[in-house]
Amino acid sequence: MNTSTIQIIGGGGHAKVAIAAAEAAGIGIAAVFDDDASKQGRDLIGYRISGAIPDAAWWRSADVGALIAIGDGRARQRIAARCPARWQTLIHPTAWVHASARIGAGTLICAGAIIQPDAVIGAHAIINTGAVVEHDCKVGDFAHIAPMACLAGGAFVGDGTLVGAGAVISPAAKVGSWSIVGAGSVVLGEVGDGQTVIGVPAKPLA
Repeated sequence: MNTSTIQIIGGGGHAKVAIAAAEAAGIGIAAVFDDDASKQGRDLIGYRISGAIPDAAWWRSADVGALIAIGDGRARQRIAARCPARWQTLIHPTAWVHASARIGAGTLICAGAIIQPDAVIGAHAIINTGAVVEHDCKVGDFAHIAPMACLAGGAFVGDGTLVGAGAVISPAAKVGSWSIVGAGSVVLGEVGDGQTVIGVPAKPLA
């Protein structure tokens, strides 16, 4: 696979962040795709949005890696299921990732993020700007750890879960799949699947 360039799926704000990470890493942008017809043909920080996301046959023949640069986890899950692309992990050069950490295919590690020893990050996840994933944490597929959020040692975040900006998941705390932890919240114990919690300490949204 040609890793000197990358194809970006998504034409919104998060795609700008992914493009910036690729530029900083010296990776060229081969193309930008978005199914939203209103975005097609527009400029996205210097790159033209070429058109709709190509079909499965096109992806099977493509020799260039791709990244789904869309903040919504369900959208990333749907696109990953329909596109048999060569998913490329993208790590901003100012991020710090320990050699023992495992990062899944199609995951984006943004500027200033820290991934500590033996952390495991799933596929198509987002570790956003300045987020911290401490030692022995596990982050599921399609999860999103938002800017400046912190997962303390041994914390668990399930598939598709959003940990909001500045939120803290305490040591060994567990957040289930497809849940939302509100910005600035602090999780001290366990959050079930599909729950939305907010506050300090975090409690289910009434």
